[in-house]
Amino acid sequence: MSFFRDLHNPAREWTEQNILKHSGGGQHQIPSDQSHAHQGGPGRRQHYLQPHDLHFEPYPIDTEGEKRVLNEDSIAGVEELGDVRSASSWIKRDLGFPGQIGNHVLLSYGDTLYSDENGSDEFRGMTSDSIALATHDPLVVLDSDLNEHGYPNQGCPVTSHYGENMAEDALGITNVVETEPGKGKQEALPGGINTIKGAGVATVTLTNTSPPRAKIKRLAKHWWDGDTEPWWGDVGAIRWKDHIYSYGHAKDSPFVYAARVKWDEATKLEAYEYWNGQNWRKERPKTKEWGNDQRVFWMVNQGQVIYSNYFKCFLFVYSDNFWNSRVQVVTAPSPEGPFTTQPVLLYQAKPIIEGSTAYAAAPHPYFDPSGKTLVVTFTNHPNTIQATFK
Repeated sequence: MSFFRDLHNPAREWTEQNILKHSGGGQHQIPSDQSHAHQGGPGRRQHYLQPHDLHFEPYPIDTEGEKRVLNEDSIAGVEELGDVRSASSWIKRDLGFPGQIGNHVLLSYGDTLYSDENGSDEFRGMTSDSIALATHDPLVVLDSDLNEHGYPNQGCPVTSHYGENMAEDALGITNVVETEPGKGKQEALPGGINTIKGAGVATVTLTNTSPPRAKIKRLAKHWWDGDTEPWWGDVGAIRWKDHIYSYGHAKDSPFVYAARVKWDEATKLEAYEYWNGQNWRKERPKTKEWGNDQRVFWMVNQGQVIYSNYFKCFLFVYSDNFWNSRVQVVTAPSPEGPFTTQPVLLYQAKPIIEGSTAYAAAPHPYFDPSGKTLVVTFTNHPNTIQATFK
């Protein structure tokens, strides 16, 4: 696939400098190199990635300078990059929300289906979540925590101590948010068959191995009840100054609400505050008592809030719940909003299968911290993660 269809000059220059030099020219490749490949297991792929391919500087925040309005005229060009692949394992999966700890960007995935080099649909096993490391090529990620067969391990564990088992229980995970050097947190959402039972918090640390692996520890089965309280974190999280902000759907509701906690108190349930549409309060909200007046978003599938150094505001890049395969964005001056009510269309995806949809848009600002360009991934059902460049 050509990367240069209808790209404006700034986008073309950035693509040449930041994508093509990592992917071998106009053709996306994962070269085979026996000297750097792990051997063994039907799921293992050979790869050549080195530590510098996984290294990212901390994301800088620039609040000074001109504030820009984001509208349809702001989008200079859009380019389809292709399908996102693991360099180290034969798998299919969805989601892929980014978060950074130190110099590594961790990608939080949902259902991870074990496959083979031909991409066949024969069932070989799966996990309900997994963690991979970003590389400087938006189309290549590295799975560093593999089982004996070469497939990703479950990232956030299903735990028998909580009465859970892999046959009936699953876990959804949010993007990782750094709390201190080398450590972070994420929300974990235990679920049964087609339901979310609750939301809780897990700590995340990176091993000292090369490449590092994410070690995730849940603090409880869940803290917030999924039937009566919002599913905090299922629409992502962001750290801004002294606080970590989390966004969550409510059961049987079109609304998404916001919570926050000081970064150094993220493991204390009593430290969380909840946005009621006007101010922060300590009282835990019941979803049947909250509605449009308290919501931050409406009719959202999944997405993620980031800060844009270019527009000097917060962007919520998302897919909506109308299942129209659109990647959209709204903006706000603060993490709790108010977000603009008229979304700007970033990209109209085309479903792989007729009658299906694309969902779970995720922005990846670490590829260009200036904010002038933005890589966005989304899942094209069934379980194909694709990337676009804006």
